[in-house]
Amino acid sequence: MEFVLLTEEQKQEFFQDILHMMQLSDKDFVPPLSERSSTTQSSLAGQGEKGEGSVLNYLSEMIHQPILAAVEDGKILEFISFKENYVTDGIDEKDLPNIYLSTLILHPDGRGRGLTKQLYGHLFNELYADRNIFTRTWSTNVPHIKILSFFGFEELKRLKDHRGAGIDTVYYVKRRF
Repeated sequence: MEFVLLTEEQKQEFFQDILHMMQLSDKDFVPPLSERSSTTQSSLAGQGEKGEGSVLNYLSEMIHQPILAAVEDGKILEFISFKENYVTDGIDEKDLPNIYLSTLILHPDGRGRGLTKQLYGHLFNELYADRNIFTRTWSTNVPHIKILSFFGFEELKRLKDHRGAGIDTVYYVKRRF
């Protein structure tokens, strides 16, 4: 297993693999990736296009972000995309330098191997040990919230029912300074 910060050339090389992983996990997200147009869109309750293959709208924006991938035998088993020095409501200039984790997808073949912890560990300790780290998820995404807690993330902000009845959007931060 190796962790690779994909170059632009590697993103093109692995494009179909990334697309396939997104299609496989589309409905695991709330809302599904196929109903989104951006990794940072603010309205998440039933927005965006619907239909087969529309994860391409999301992918067309995400592919321009840095992507760290867990690669084994020439195949991506997991990847995370992120933005560097991201500023928005709740993430201020005082929080720079930072990274904002936007999309994490694990291929079904990689499940049960602790890959997310390994990938996050590499990102946080090897690549960006000196950065504040932000992310968001939905309140019912318990497995991801447990991993964030393991790495010392704290809840920053909660938007009640932002993704539908009983499903909040929760912003998290791991401050380094």
